[in-house]
Amino acid sequence: MAGYYFSAGSRFLIKGNEYLVRKELERDYELENLNYEQTELWKKDELLKLWWEGSLIFRKNEAEQDYIRVQNIDDLDTKSKNEAIRRYKILEPVIKGDILPSEIKGYIESLNGEVKKSAFYEWKKRWECTEDIRALVAFKSGPKGPKISQEIQKILDGAIDHYLKHYVYEGLKYTIEDIYSEFATRIDEENIGRDKMEKLNYVSRSKVRRRFMELVDIYKVDLPKKGSVLAKLKRDGVKEEVIAARPLQRVEIDWTPVDLMLIDPADLKPKRPNLIYAVDKCTGMPLGFFVTFKPVDSLALKQCLIHLIMPKIYLKELYPLVENEWVAHGVPHSIVVDNASVNDSYEFEEACLQLGVKEVQFCKIDAGYQKGTIERAFRRLNTMFIHNQKGTTFSNFIEKGRYDSQKKACITIQGFIYMAHLGMVDIVANSYDQRRGNSPHNLWVQGIEDNKRLMLQIPRSIDSLKIILMGGSELRIIQQQGVVIQNEYYFSPELMELKNLLEKFKREEEKVRVRFDLNDMRKVYVYDPINNKYITAEFTGLKRKKVNLDLPVPYLALELDSKKRTETKKTFNPSNRAKTKRKMELIREQDEKKIKKWKRNKEQMDSNYEDSDFIYETVLKPVQDGTNCKAIITTESNINVPSINDEIRIIDEEPAVKQKDEKKYESQTHKEENWYIEYDDTDVEDLPSWDVTMKKDKKELA
Repeated sequence: MAGYYFSAGSRFLIKGNEYLVRKELERDYELENLNYEQTELWKKDELLKLWWEGSLIFRKNEAEQDYIRVQNIDDLDTKSKNEAIRRYKILEPVIKGDILPSEIKGYIESLNGEVKKSAFYEWKKRWECTEDIRALVAFKSGPKGPKISQEIQKILDGAIDHYLKHYVYEGLKYTIEDIYSEFATRIDEENIGRDKMEKLNYVSRSKVRRRFMELVDIYKVDLPKKGSVLAKLKRDGVKEEVIAARPLQRVEIDWTPVDLMLIDPADLKPKRPNLIYAVDKCTGMPLGFFVTFKPVDSLALKQCLIHLIMPKIYLKELYPLVENEWVAHGVPHSIVVDNASVNDSYEFEEACLQLGVKEVQFCKIDAGYQKGTIERAFRRLNTMFIHNQKGTTFSNFIEKGRYDSQKKACITIQGFIYMAHLGMVDIVANSYDQRRGNSPHNLWVQGIEDNKRLMLQIPRSIDSLKIILMGGSELRIIQQQGVVIQNEYYFSPELMELKNLLEKFKREEEKVRVRFDLNDMRKVYVYDPINNKYITAEFTGLKRKKVNLDLPVPYLALELDSKKRTETKKTFNPSNRAKTKRKMELIREQDEKKIKKWKRNKEQMDSNYEDSDFIYETVLKPVQDGTNCKAIITTESNINVPSINDEIRIIDEEPAVKQKDEKKYESQTHKEENWYIEYDDTDVEDLPSWDVTMKKDKKELA
């Protein structure tokens, strides 16, 4: 690396002001402020301190700006890196003085044509100007501008702009061939009436594709498909992490269809229920839930709110298989819910205000990242026990394959609620949370206890020095939250611009080089392979970790924190999850047997009304009748109910002569006997009705 000195003639920038070193004194420097044309006296130690803080940057000399195009030689491919080293090895005898200037000609001839004389002197010139091996890297010059004429360029841009406005930005499908065809048509139209020598030529499809990628705006492409919120999130990334310092400070509530088909006891048909779930932001502790087959409305949300606030003292009595206590309860300070129409109601907000909730925050549409804790909580429930139950719908149709979720469904909603208690208390609340470094239960208990009232040669800049000498180096894919080092995210707007640029060139899955100082992890340096430069990204979790931003954060601190989490994780018994799942399996088997029996009896009920065990167990009461045990509907009057009659006539005696209507009536019932009803004190109005009409005889009416 070329050295920079505070010597006469040196130029550097301090907070936007350019200075020129006029004279070096014993302990000071006489500087000229070129912006204000003033002479100033600066101490040497003061200038070195500013350089160390990154506020003083030497101005690049022209040679360095022309010859050095990469910040770290390790970022090059193997071929380019080896070529730069080979050139240095050839120059090395001359650099060290082993070969005098007068002997260079003979030295080049001794290389047997390995390097031409003009190339050797070009390398020598680059080294003498920079004294940096990076100046020996071979770079293709490439075109300085478009090779096509301005007229053709204008036509090409017009064709691309036509497709951008009418197809791409409207969310419609297109191909490069479509754009090329539009461009060719415009060229043909422009050539009408031109002489043969003046006709415009086509450009290649590759040129059309490259120009299209330069002009396209990824944000506008995503806008019609994903909406403004998700499109901005993709472009700008997650800028700031929401911090909750104590339990109940921020509670997130959301709902989703459960990835499991349950048996609805109303009709014994498999259905997907809705799960409303509440989670504490600070600790990740499950606070409450509500399961329903009905659409989610404000009533369902308030039901979940009840479960959230109340103490779970019923746990051991109703769900004895749950081993641990569910200690979470209380009124939250603020509640975050989705901005669906069900939430945007005065009813739910007024209920929260009456309970003492200070704030109800409605997230923007498609802004799931604003309540990321509850989104991860749903994913955790699915992974831990829902997706391995019979009747699961899985997370997508590819995972599901040909699995028949409806046919395999065998769990009742009561069984699922039991499983949900086991999953939320014994698995989620009392399992190690990788993100938080402990279990949600322990973090909750600790949070409640803590809040009882609830002339030295130096590089051009410190950054350039770190890029070359930093000991930390990793390859990472840029995510919306930034890049990850030791389970921590580093983010910056420039990093999101690089992410979008890589996506524009179809390189979104490309891993980039991330370098970091092992003594100071407050920011990292990410290599931009397109512009051949490094950009910085800052540590986004400092507030959450309560780290002092004024002091360096060594890599060892993050490493020890990660190790501590690992040791804490080992203290949790890995068999607890399997034991809990066995309990769930026991519940599932019991429900499966009941469902099979109910379904079998329901089929018998459809074929034989009187002998149905299903009705026997659920609706009817057994009555002993001689040797047979029949089930009848018990009422105040013991009545044999006709199965076909549309009306019942009450008569005192059998008529002597049957009328035509009566013969027709008899044929609709039983041909061998007449039906009649005997009663003593029961009024006709008191008799039960089975969708039949009761008509009194004319004599009775008389």
